[in-house]
Amino acid sequence: MALSNNSETTDKPQQQRQHRGISFYVEILAQWIVDLIAIPVTFITHILAQFVTPGSSGTKILGALGFFIGTLLSSDGIWQTLFNGTPMFSWFEKTWIGWVGWLTLPFNLFFWLALGISALVQVMEARSLRGKRPDQARTEFEESKQYTLGSKPTGNIDLTTALWRDYKVAGMKERHAGGAIALFFWLFDLTTTFVGRNPFAYTDPGQILGCLAYNFTTMMAGEIGYTIWRLSK
Repeated sequence: MALSNNSETTDKPQQQRQHRGISFYVEILAQWIVDLIAIPVTFITHILAQFVTPGSSGTKILGALGFFIGTLLSSDGIWQTLFNGTPMFSWFEKTWIGWVGWLTLPFNLFFWLALGISALVQVMEARSLRGKRPDQARTEFEESKQYTLGSKPTGNIDLTTALWRDYKVAGMKERHAGGAIALFFWLFDLTTTFVGRNPFAYTDPGQILGCLAYNFTTMMAGEIGYTIWRLSK
């Protein structure tokens, strides 16, 4: 009986150590399996993070892609209005150039002119929407405060009065001209877009709303893409 008890006492620690050893290896194996499963998930997560992190390569790609697609969509209206071209896309159009036409389009000089004009319009519109950064506006404000203006001179020649007036309104012509240029580009984009695709040519309210939404989307896609691309730099 004593030998039996001693044998059982000796076997129990061995069984416990053996059980712990098996559990340890099972745990390692399970961890390896989970890590292997997590590799593609982690990889996809890191890729998605690149597209939402400001300043990353992903946001630059998204911005550039959005700017290119928006410019291409907007160039369709310019292509139709200024160069009397066949619509490049089939949406809300009675006819379009077709897939074969897209193969010959890169060899058409007017297509590249329309694309260049569209890119210029998108950039100018994006600049007018973006405005100035706070630090830039503050710097210009602080610089302008150093120029004090005295009272209007009296008893002097007309040239003195004219120069005083020039000094008083210095810099304002550029501001007014910038606003006029921005307004011109917006009106130009609006005109070419709606002349190329007139939503009021339809009678179905759904088609009218759809065409309106498509027109405004083509106008804003390039500006949004350009703004994202600029912010990612």
